[in-house]
Amino acid sequence: MTDDTNETEQPISETSQENAQENQEIITGKEISGIIKKKNIPPMRPPSNTWKHFEKIFDNNGIHLHSICNYCNQKYAAKCSTTTLTEHWKKNHETIQPRKEGSIEAAFKGKMKLQGQDHLDISNNLVDWIITECLPFRTVESVSFRNFVSSLNPKFQVPSRQTLRSKIGAKYIEYKSNMCKIFQVYFIIIIIIYII
Repeated sequence: MTDDTNETEQPISETSQENAQENQEIITGKEISGIIKKKNIPPMRPPSNTWKHFEKIFDNNGIHLHSICNYCNQKYAAKCSTTTLTEHWKKNHETIQPRKEGSIEAAFKGKMKLQGQDHLDISNNLVDWIITECLPFRTVESVSFRNFVSSLNPKFQVPSRQTLRSKIGAKYIEYKSNMCKIFQVYFIIIIIIYII
């Protein structure tokens, strides 16, 4: 009996090993298909249109270091969102948007800002007028005032009241400094005359 059981046990254990290997292969195949089904991997979406206007900079190991604007070379951190990059692009480079209606026309028709010495001259005249007439800072925020200035020079952008306030403060410091220098000179002259 012991011989019979040993003989019958051997073929069972050999067949069970073969069955286990077959089952293992089948399980492995099922596991792979199950993993794919369980992950519910979403389809790949196309990259953002923002990357047409920015370049990713990588190091030698392929690690994304930062991104650079193709138009003004502004750098952004690698972790910066595409929303931030898009806002930069819209704010600073809107007139050169490709395939957008009127992109070239917008560059010529758009309100060009007055720059340079002309802008400084008009700004200084505005500050002087506000100071001389003792007008409130909110004058520059009036719609009728902005329309009036626009009719005189459409390229001039009226400063905000905060900017106006800082310009008046800077002008005050400049005048105060000049007055102190004048009084110092007069004081020195008086001392010299008194000593002589």
